[in-house]
Amino acid sequence: MKRNKLATPIALGLALAAASAPDAQAMHMDRNGAGQVLIYPYYTVNSGNQTVLSVVNQTGAGKAIKVRFREGHNSREVLDFNLYLSPFDVWTATVFSQSDTGPNNPANLVTTDTSCTVPRIRGNTNLPMLANGNRYVPFMNYRYTGSGDDAGPNTLDRLREGYFELIEMGEVNDFGSGSLPAITHGSNGIPSNCLKIERAWLPPGSGPDSVIYWTANPLADMSPPRGGLFGSASIINALDGTLLTYDAEAIDDFSDITQHTSPAVLDPTLASGHDAGASGAVTANVFRDGSMVSSRYPAARAIDAVSALFAQEDLFNEFSTSAATGAQSEWIVTFPTKYAYVDQAIVGNTALAPFREIFPTVANVGNAGIAQVRVAFLGFDREESDFPRCQDPDDITCYPFGPPPGGIPTPSLFWASNVIAFNQPQAQTAGSNILGSRLVVHADPSDYNLFDGWMGISLHPPSSGAGLQPYRLRADLDGGVWRGVPALGFWAMTFTNGQITPGVLSNYSEMSRLRHSNAYEPGVIEAPIFKDQFE
Repeated sequence: MKRNKLATPIALGLALAAASAPDAQAMHMDRNGAGQVLIYPYYTVNSGNQTVLSVVNQTGAGKAIKVRFREGHNSREVLDFNLYLSPFDVWTATVFSQSDTGPNNPANLVTTDTSCTVPRIRGNTNLPMLANGNRYVPFMNYRYTGSGDDAGPNTLDRLREGYFELIEMGEVNDFGSGSLPAITHGSNGIPSNCLKIERAWLPPGSGPDSVIYWTANPLADMSPPRGGLFGSASIINALDGTLLTYDAEAIDDFSDITQHTSPAVLDPTLASGHDAGASGAVTANVFRDGSMVSSRYPAARAIDAVSALFAQEDLFNEFSTSAATGAQSEWIVTFPTKYAYVDQAIVGNTALAPFREIFPTVANVGNAGIAQVRVAFLGFDREESDFPRCQDPDDITCYPFGPPPGGIPTPSLFWASNVIAFNQPQAQTAGSNILGSRLVVHADPSDYNLFDGWMGISLHPPSSGAGLQPYRLRADLDGGVWRGVPALGFWAMTFTNGQITPGVLSNYSEMSRLRHSNAYEPGVIEAPIFKDQFE
């Protein structure tokens, strides 16, 4: 760890000689929202919602991108494919459902965008077709059924909410195979030869290497990624007249090597960060309390570097549920790397820090379908009156949460994506009012006559009577530890105004990113480095 104070003089020459500025190429959260990796905290097709997404290539280079959707229980992959963007390109798509009723209506992806995907979606006659002639691809449950079964639900409605990630695999060039011209849009707005890009990934033996050249050599016409991607998503409910929009979180300098793989291959993932300049380590530069902290991790634990970027001690935001304004509030809290620490199929029978509880397979059920993260709360109304703070995560009386699955002690968050529904007692069984989520924890401050205010969630709760210690990531190579767990999310709010014209309702909606704080426990003390040495 290197914690770099902005204005502290360096007193010891020996310490100065031993210290070094943070790696300028280490992965970090890009404050401008552009990078090599984009994480979109939530999608839903429940209760009449659909999720419209976009990704923008703001550079003059072609991009090869792995697109991956994960369901919200245990982050199992439900749709993966390769996307190829030409210079300055934008790709858009919509996640939708054919019906809100019954257990067998999955989420689906449709796009009318002409950018090349492999497998092809637009115009693929092997895919089902909508009444308007557009082809779509259903999300798939094979990662959590059959040989991949876990203890979560195995019906198709598990596919209806979750989150997704886009990872730049490399930049597309023309070093002899013609890939960049093939993906580049012509004057008609259509790439010149997406069929060529599809054929480049045909199975071995399907043709000469000059045709299936990426199957033969995935590095052909490729160079390392350089970022410049940004994106957003909108959750739209046409019947309610609401539009909730958020920006994707962007990680830059995730990898300095090309990681171009077949659409049939799951790599790269968030565990694929690479930094050749760090002596085999993967480094995360994390801004913390006016300082830059550099945490180095072994290459085999590259996922910890991503988790360090998102490690939060507390999350904060407002809530509003006033009947006078027809207000409703829900928070999304997503743990983007949790699967790498709790999925029994990945880690075995013991969860890895910072998480403690395994998401079990059927063979070892335990608490079926959940991997609990215990939390603590602090909240106030708008006039500074507070409601009780949970000092003990085992005390289920300290904050009025609805009953969780199986009667597990509260307060806790149970899944990869969690919706906290404020003052919605029916949400646990009927789904939340705004997002239609079934991954619901019910917060009921109305028991304290609180309908508007703010709340904080501690992801670093005190030790409990059961002897639990606060959540901490595994130590970095300098012995330093980030407190809390990796998390991100937003506050979704809607209003209904019936006072403009008698008999006419006016609906409004708003999305606000959850505020957060992080905390680091240094393992060794090094000399501080001035801020301008990093810049």
